[in-house]
Amino acid sequence: MGPVTESQTPTIKDLKTLLEYYQNERYEDAEKLALIINKGFPKHKFSWKVLGAIFQITNRTSDALIANKKVVELDSKDHEAYNNLGVTLETLGKLEEAESSFKKAIALKPSYAEAHYNLGNALKELDRLEEAQANFERAIAITPDSVEAYNSLGNTLREIGKLKEAETCFDKVIEINPGYGLALMNRGRLLVEKEDFKAALNDFDLCDTEESRVSALSALNALGRVEEIYQRIEKQSELDGVNRRLAAFASFIAKKELRDTANNFCKNPLDFLYFSTISSHVENYNSFSTEIIKELVAIDKVWEPSGKTTKKGFQSKVNLFGNPSGKIAQLKTIILDELEKYYSKFKNEPCLYMQKWPSQRNLVGWYVILKQQGHQLAHIHPSGWLSGVIYLKVVPSLGKDEGAIEFGFNGETYSDIDLPTKVHQPELGDIVFFPSSLHHRTIPFTTDTDRIVVSFDFIPNQIIK
Repeated sequence: MGPVTESQTPTIKDLKTLLEYYQNERYEDAEKLALIINKGFPKHKFSWKVLGAIFQITNRTSDALIANKKVVELDSKDHEAYNNLGVTLETLGKLEEAESSFKKAIALKPSYAEAHYNLGNALKELDRLEEAQANFERAIAITPDSVEAYNSLGNTLREIGKLKEAETCFDKVIEINPGYGLALMNRGRLLVEKEDFKAALNDFDLCDTEESRVSALSALNALGRVEEIYQRIEKQSELDGVNRRLAAFASFIAKKELRDTANNFCKNPLDFLYFSTISSHVENYNSFSTEIIKELVAIDKVWEPSGKTTKKGFQSKVNLFGNPSGKIAQLKTIILDELEKYYSKFKNEPCLYMQKWPSQRNLVGWYVILKQQGHQLAHIHPSGWLSGVIYLKVVPSLGKDEGAIEFGFNGETYSDIDLPTKVHQPELGDIVFFPSSLHHRTIPFTTDTDRIVVSFDFIPNQIIK
């Protein structure tokens, strides 16, 4: 097929080929053909629609926003277009705008189950749980076998505190699709909350994913089955020795039992903390800080985002370092420079954390603004390899470590009060690096001021063997 020119009309064959490329996940071919069509026919809705979908799938969210807005502009009666635009807006953290777009899709087609489902997700992120519940229920009424809607409804009911109803939702999903892993994980977590650890262990084992296998270890810990824990860690480490969730639990149980496990990702993560400062890279830190904060606050943020550990604070959603400019680009350069120093310092350590150091320097960054009583719960970064925090605005400790970062071994579902911790009270411009498998939390603060940080993960897209 030759290229489409301005003198031609897109043929049925052209459009059919475009659709086939997209449906067969030949996204590069589909994008090229859609752009050819667009060049000759910029008001051709279908090619814009395909581009919007491709850009969304390939994480080019800003491009997806342009394309999806163009579709709505070309056809204000297209309910799918408003739904697609809403998905992109939600990805960008523009939740109120996403809500409006989903509602327009529903107004055009009230029986559009996907838009009800997506609206429910946006409302859940906005912490409007009862409204989210209602939309998930509408989606289920339209498509009674929607495992996604039942699963999301279950999660929402769990957050509301309706545990029995939530469990019923997860039961329904598993009845429809016994192998639906998300529902098995969610029901397992709910059973842990009910302290029914044997039943939770069964669900986690049925799920059989990287995350569920570590959740199973936590359930075994609650059941006191220590020898089985060590046996499973040995087996899992042979299959996936760099799993950060597994590494975090292995470090915990080794400290608790005073006995090493077979996992050698990073046995002693507290030994791999690293501290530096922005002032060693810029002449005037105060000016740098003021300017970068101005750039950050112009980026959309979400209050207490759903599924995150940020409490009493805002967190951005888009990757700050995806296509940075200005001071944010300068900050990325500083981080990359410090990563080289970090690697040079620890590169000879005989653990997988250093011996399989990622070869590509991929950063995913976000910013967090904590308000009075703000804090972050203990967590790890399972998709990262190394994680870091840069302190742009700090709060006084008041002699109680307020606003400090605490590192330790205790997680959300496993803990021991006797395990060691390390507290760092940050100063303006501090840079702190640590293994992504190391649990950390922010200690709440009482001062009526903002605590502003940029956090990031060094992502292991490719690992040195």
